[in-house]
Amino acid sequence: MATMHLDSDSKADLHAEAEKLIGRYESPLETVKALMAYNYELETQILTLAHRHPGLVAISFDPTPPVLG
Repeated sequence: MATMHLDSDSKADLHAEAEKLIGRYESPLETVKALMAYNYELETQILTLAHRHPGLVAISFDPTPPVLG
């Protein structure tokens, strides 16, 4: 199994979608809620793909705690 990384076009598409969501809301709280829902949907799709095709996708977790800065 290999690690898959997004190509620059896919990254740009995700960034554009996030910017659309950000532009839709006036409240920062509502923007964060929308981005979290969008992220949840992407995670659900990845988990579904991993479940249906276990040889194609591997799910792992990084034990490093997040750093805010």
